[in-house]
Amino acid sequence: MTSLLSPQDLTYLMAQQMKILEMVAAAVPVQHTLDAVLTALECLMTDARCSVLLVAPSGDTLHHGAAPSLPPEYLRAIEGLRIGPLSGSCGVAAHLGEPVIARDVRIDHRWVEFRDSAVASGLVACWSTPIADPSGRTVGTFAVYHGAPHWPTARERQLVDRFTYLAAVALENGRLLGELIESEELFRRSFEDNPAGAALLGLDWVFQRVNTSFAELGGHRVEDLVDRRLDSALLFDAHSENRIHETLARGDVFCVTEHMAVICNDGATVPVEATFSLVRGRDNTPLRFALNLVDLTERLSADEARAERERAETARQVAESHSSAKSALLTSVSHEVRTPLQAIKGFTELLRTLHLDEERREEALARIDFASDHVLDLVTDVLDISRIEAGVLPLNIEPTPIARTVHDITRLLSAMADRRHTAVNVSIEPSLEVWADPGRLRQVLLNVIGNALRYGHAGGAVDISAVLGTSMTVITVSDDGDGIPHDYLPNLFTPFRRGREDRGVGSTVDGYGLGLMLSHGLVTAMGGTLTARNHSDGGAAFDIALSSTPRGVSPERNAPAGEQGHRMTSDPPTSSI
Repeated sequence: MTSLLSPQDLTYLMAQQMKILEMVAAAVPVQHTLDAVLTALECLMTDARCSVLLVAPSGDTLHHGAAPSLPPEYLRAIEGLRIGPLSGSCGVAAHLGEPVIARDVRIDHRWVEFRDSAVASGLVACWSTPIADPSGRTVGTFAVYHGAPHWPTARERQLVDRFTYLAAVALENGRLLGELIESEELFRRSFEDNPAGAALLGLDWVFQRVNTSFAELGGHRVEDLVDRRLDSALLFDAHSENRIHETLARGDVFCVTEHMAVICNDGATVPVEATFSLVRGRDNTPLRFALNLVDLTERLSADEARAERERAETARQVAESHSSAKSALLTSVSHEVRTPLQAIKGFTELLRTLHLDEERREEALARIDFASDHVLDLVTDVLDISRIEAGVLPLNIEPTPIARTVHDITRLLSAMADRRHTAVNVSIEPSLEVWADPGRLRQVLLNVIGNALRYGHAGGAVDISAVLGTSMTVITVSDDGDGIPHDYLPNLFTPFRRGREDRGVGSTVDGYGLGLMLSHGLVTAMGGTLTARNHSDGGAAFDIALSSTPRGVSPERNAPAGEQGHRMTSDPPTSSI
């Protein structure tokens, strides 16, 4: 476009443009800069009075921006005018996004609402041009008023275009400056006033900026930390440094959180949760690290207090369980002892008061001997259980051949097997050994195999096998009976519980109900596990897992049998088989 401006216009225009740009660069308040723009234009346009209105954030109304020569009463009349097709030159220009000229507001239909205010202020003509931001969005209007009907000349159009551009530059710079100030204030409040520790570090892990909370965690001063490396205030080694740097540099992870510790002035440490993130520039290149610390002292103390309460509650429940179990044990033992003692007393009285023939005398003595053995076995088992609970059960752990031990037990129980017409199938490699007390292992196998013969179906079979694992060998004794009721499994290793009685079968079962509890405790004391399960096709199986390599017996294994019994009634771990 050919310039219609005179040399004098251009000289003045260049000077004013330079002045306005200097004001913009100096961050002079936007209204002052706009006043300078409008004053300069009014000097170049005779009888012109100019204004700038700004679009509200809602985008619905216009508000005062600058108007150095317009009457205050008129400015009050148009303040907050709604953008629309009948809202005067400025409201329509903002609505359409294009210049709007009202040659005479007294007859222009778009000025009906504001006509009286304009005429009363000596304003007859109004020409408005929208001001757009770099994205093309209308952010304001540039208006030129005259006191008589007027249509802009080509020269005036060029001047308004030039000064509208300067107004747009001033508004955009003001917006950016405002956002920068707001952003800086937001950062200051979120950084400096943050109750959590925060710091900015260079890519060399040197502190660039530290907030007060960060410094106070270790008893430092903010100025003492700046320009120092992170590892002077945080337990942060080269391995952590490289790992975090490489992880964040990949770009697919935005932050890395780890538990670390702040180094205090007095040499103590404070546990913290450290979160590292990478700050990137406009070209996506890494600039610095942001670090946030959260003091974990109270959280860890609360966790420890909660864990302590849980341990105390568990100990209380275990103590109550043990107390209840011991009460039940004493009650049952007294009941079990009373019957054989009555038999001993009765047959002794019989021998003392009556003259019996030899056959009846021998029968009475045999009854007394049987009852005495019953009491002695009961007392021995109770004593063993007490020793197991106290962790003082004497054991002689040595390599013990499995096949030979099982053979000895099956020979002892052969009469029971024959009586029930039960086949005993043994499938064990002769070379297999476990590290156990031979006598205690025989005691366990006698009880478990005896139970299998007792509760399996008459005329059925009992299978005994052994499988060598990586560190444990598992001896399995299984029967073809009815299996173990699901609700009975948790009580399987508690004293004086008999599966046959629980099943409602009225037949008498020999023994006094301590066998499985004692067997479980013995296996545990030898460093192994005794578990029970049901076959999917019926029948029960007991798995005795013992070490296949020499090792010490852990004191933990010598825990009370009653307590262990509830924890070990599931299938043995596959890693042991």
